Amino acid sequence: MQTVTITNNGNTVTLNGSYTEIANFLLGLSEATVQPTAVANNEPAELAPFNAFLTVELTPYFGASGASMIVTNLKRCRAIGDFRYFIPVYKMVQNDLQKRQLLKVVSAVYRYKFGGHRNPEQYSLRSEIKYAKACDECGKLAQVLVDRLIAEGLWK
Repeated sequence: MQTVTITNNGNTVTLNGSYTEIANFLLGLSEATVQPTAVANNEPAELAPFNAFLTVELTPYFGASGASMIVTNLKRCRAIGDFRYFIPVYKMVQNDLQKRQLLKVVSAVYRYKFGGHRNPEQYSLRSEIKYAKACDECGKLAQVLVDRLIAEGLWK
């Protein structure tokens, strides 16, 4: 496993994995995703604990470096305000349907939690998460994530 650290406009990102995985990830980024964003001042207080929680929960499925990379990309997508930039992460697991479904539910929970309660897609995301809980493969992770949303008062 290799580690690559990139610093761009004062923001440092560390990528872990094989050189091929890192290269494929970087090639999947468009120039629009590498624009500097300064959102540290308006991050909600619960963001860091949720991201740490999410990293811990994803580690058994994707490994430590994979979980860290997924959470980093979710944070970046949230900062940019466009989750289409999460698509390269799906491409990394395109041959593993179970992991792809796990990524879908993680993305849905993240967008549900941080999308705001007036987000027009809240009902659609809630439905996606609800049906993921019924899935044999990703239901366990989905239930853990929903339990966290319940504990935060975001899910009834």
